Amino acid sequence: MNGQLKKEERVQLITTGKLYPLLVKMAVPSMIGMIVSTVYNLTDTYFVGMLDDPTLTASVGIVFSFVSVIQAIGFWFGYGSGNYISRMLGKKENEKAEEMAATGITLTMIVGLIILALCLVFLKPVATLMGAGREEALLDATMRYLRITVCTVPIMLLSNVLYNELRLAGSAKSSVIGLMVGMLLNMVLDPVLILWAGLGVEGAAYASMAGQIIGLVCLCLQTRKAGNVPVKLNKTQLDLYHVKTILMGGAPNFCRQGISSITSVLINHVAGGFGVGAIAAVTIAIKVAYIAYALVIGFGQGFQPICAMNYGAQKYDRIKNAFFMTLITVTVFLFITTGFLFLKGELLIGAFTGDAGVATLAVKILRAQCAVLPFMGYYVLIGMLLQNIGRFGLATSVTTLENGFCLIPALYVSCFLGGEAGLIYFKPVASLMALLISLVIGTHAWRKYLGDASKES
Repeated sequence: MNGQLKKEERVQLITTGKLYPLLVKMAVPSMIGMIVSTVYNLTDTYFVGMLDDPTLTASVGIVFSFVSVIQAIGFWFGYGSGNYISRMLGKKENEKAEEMAATGITLTMIVGLIILALCLVFLKPVATLMGAGREEALLDATMRYLRITVCTVPIMLLSNVLYNELRLAGSAKSSVIGLMVGMLLNMVLDPVLILWAGLGVEGAAYASMAGQIIGLVCLCLQTRKAGNVPVKLNKTQLDLYHVKTILMGGAPNFCRQGISSITSVLINHVAGGFGVGAIAAVTIAIKVAYIAYALVIGFGQGFQPICAMNYGAQKYDRIKNAFFMTLITVTVFLFITTGFLFLKGELLIGAFTGDAGVATLAVKILRAQCAVLPFMGYYVLIGMLLQNIGRFGLATSVTTLENGFCLIPALYVSCFLGGEAGLIYFKPVASLMALLISLVIGTHAWRKYLGDASKES
């Protein structure tokens, strides 16, 4: 009864509370989680980089492409089930929310075990497909790292689903606690296993495995706290309706992350044509540039449950007001963090590699991205809004632009025309194209769905 009361209080707060304090309350745990996640993603690259071997640094970037594919699937099921849970809580249909929570977890376990079996059987082809096939030393390092990483696939998937189900149900604090414990353990174990134990890239993989296991345990415990949506597997509904809802609801995230993973592989292949050092430079620059996005995505994640629940409650003006408040805030974040990256880029890049050639190219790539990054807040947020009001097709169109349909032609055209120098400019060109297209799609959707809906309400 206490848990039911807490759920009702949370829905009441999200649909009636003062917006900006509510946004901050929902966003701060996610922002902390995103900062920790960003540092976590850089940790392997940092400590492997201390071994002063560009081949090992390149292998980290290649395995990260594989992990991105797995995360794409996890976020697919997590967002698909989580968005539905959020809307049902807004409608006060708690039983349906619990059924979807259980269905998302069960479906994830089945898919995770299938992927694990296939990857273990076809490990070398997977490593080659990811971009490790150009040099024997690179392929060997990648396979050593990947062999351990694939064993954590079901755990990674379940963690991503639980994290998103908790967060989209309004339990931002619970979701971040579970995520952070595993990440912090991984970050502590990285130097111990990579450097002190002398395990190299395999040490990075073992550290990740330990962190993923502990993180999953913590997330499972968080679902049992009063006020959160519990996961009761006996409520699983693996019927066409529930599975279709998950697949459609999470499609924008899967397509965004999935095509990002594909383009990561393509970047590895194209950069590999200029040598292993080029792969290492692109890997480092893109990961460092992601620091600017971390706070934007974190604050945007605070906006998402507000958007979804208020849409379920038909409070459209609150959605629009929350969107503008979020946009102004994240734009300020972007200007500050981008300025920091531009001024301190050389210092940051130097922390990840001792190779002068790799560092010089990585700094150029990073600074080129800084020209566009401050203006990308709208692009990130309009995709989130479209997804959380149930416009999955439009959301997918937007979210696959920057790291997908705009990036692929920008990558090949830039490198065809400019050679290795093309690696410097393909990302900002893709970002600018994506922003302009998203402005057109977002403006049209805003008038059609929120404008008319608001009048009807």
